[in-house]
Amino acid sequence: MRFSANLSMLAAVLMVGACALPEIETFRAPDAANLFTGRSVSNFRDKVLPPVTAADLVDSSGNCAGAYVPAPSGDQPGQNNVSLRQAGVPMIPASIALEMTECDVVKRIGVPARVEIGANERRERTAALTYIGGERPGIYAFTDGRLRSMEMGAEAPVAHKPAKKPARPSQRAAQPNRVSTQ
Repeated sequence: MRFSANLSMLAAVLMVGACALPEIETFRAPDAANLFTGRSVSNFRDKVLPPVTAADLVDSSGNCAGAYVPAPSGDQPGQNNVSLRQAGVPMIPASIALEMTECDVVKRIGVPARVEIGANERRERTAALTYIGGERPGIYAFTDGRLRSMEMGAEAPVAHKPAKKPARPSQRAAQPNRVSTQ
């Protein structure tokens, strides 16, 4: 008795609920304009980068103009600023991406082993920073102060545990073409 009462109540609720469906004439399916807003990946290239200043460029020794701290006051008065590495300031632990400035890369990787500064045929500043060791060895090429390409070098060998001897194959595995009957 109770079961049939519950079943009839459920049927009545479903029938009343069916009356509340949206009208087909006013229903609109979502279109591309609603689904893809201004935060879409296709608008990434529209991002305007700030201009590169002299503080964002490296010098011929691979140091940045903004990568120095004032020398301690107890030193000689003729001594200039001290590099961040000499002052014990750690590098920024972050990844490297295209369009970064020269100093952004130096602040993340460190001072390069070799620096080549020049100009291309359009008279734009070019720089090639070569890192031989460290976490990210390679050649980083810049045009107008922005990273345009990365050529990764050989990574330092990772210390491995001594290789284990391969397990001796069983007698059955050693003879794969042999069929046995029992």
